[in-house]
Formats: sequence, structure tokens, C-alpha cells
Amino acid sequence: MEYLPIRRYVNADNSCLFSSIAYLLNREDFNESSSLIYRLEIVDYLKNNNIDENILGYPKDEYIKKINNLTTWGGGIELKIFSDIFKIQIASIDVQSGRVDIFGETCNYEKRIYVVYNGVHYDPLICNEEETSEPETDLTIFNSSDDTKLIMFKDYVESIRSNGNYVDTSNSSKYVCNVCQDTCDSEIKIMEHAEKEKHWDYFSLYS
Repeated sequence: MEYLPIRRYVNADNSCLFSSIAYLLNREDFNESSSLIYRLEIVDYLKNNNIDENILGYPKDEYIKKINNLTTWGGGIELKIFSDIFKIQIASIDVQSGRVDIFGETCNYEKRIYVVYNGVHYDPLICNEEETSEPETDLTIFNSSDDTKLIMFKDYVESIRSNGNYVDTSNSSKYVCNVCQDTCDSEIKIMEHAEKEKHWDYFSLYS
């Protein structure tokens, strides 16, 4: 049976990374509370383990307070910590650059999950027979040695990039929603619009 790469959309509510990891690791129990549960996984891990504060960029107590705040976005630090917690590789593919960062790659973890990042938002990448397939049949965890999946997801994200469906926050002062053509003048406005309208694709208007 041939499976297709598919992007499943999660809410743009400042917790998209946590929702993406929750969906990929525990799709069967995924619900509106999952992002909070996985955010607290980070907090509990940090409270109970020693970690280099240079990695966190803050003193550990300050970082824990920061990540406890539901308005705080997740990123590379949290992907590394999730990789350590669940002993799994996490491949993050950036739409604009096509760069792939594989967290836990040097740890010989046998399994891998994939997320896509469009400049302001993370979503899970999965495989299924077609985009309209029921999420219950999604394949979310793959062998880390399966390079065909890595190539497949990279090619899929390249198709997203070629359609301009990413946000370049370095060279733009305005962003346009591909769905309704509304403009947003900041990352915060993008998140607000995405959460309200459930629109997820944007392109930049260069200043």
C-alpha cells in the first residue's frame, strides 16, 4: 500500500509545537488539553533533571516560569527536550529554507517523528492513503533509518515552499492570508487571525 505525506493542522494558539508533538506521539488520545499536558512534560522534566542552562538560554527556574506561560511559543529547545524525554528523533523541516534539523540524531534512537515549520507555526507531518483519510489511520512514527520517509517529507515541504506558503519574518512588514487575502502586520496578528479564522497559509509582502 502506498502512503502519501500529509500535513495535519493544529491550532495557532501559541502551543502549536506542543500540540504537534502530542498528536504525533499519542494521536489516539489527542484532544484540546494535549498541548498543555505536553507543555507540562517539559516543566516536569526540567524540575527533575539537570540540564545545561546554556542550552536553555535562561537560568532553569526562570525558563520553567517562562515555558509555564501559555503564551510562550515552543521551538528548537523544546524539540531537543522532547527528544530526550521520549527517546525519539524529531525532524523539523523549515519551509522557507528546506533545512532539516534532526533532534536526537546522535543518540541512536530507533524511531523518528516529523514536524513542519512555516516561520511562525508548527504542524505535524504524517502519512496516510490520502488527505481525506480519517486521522485515526494516520501513521505518525517512523523508523529513523528509513531515509525514504525523510526524502518524501522534504519533497512535500518543498511543494509547500514553492506555493509560497510560509512566513519570512526577516524581510517583511506585512503578511497576506492565502485563504481570505486579509493582511497582518506582525507575527502576533498572524496568530490571532489563524486562531479566529482557522486559516493557516500566509505569504510575505516585502517592505
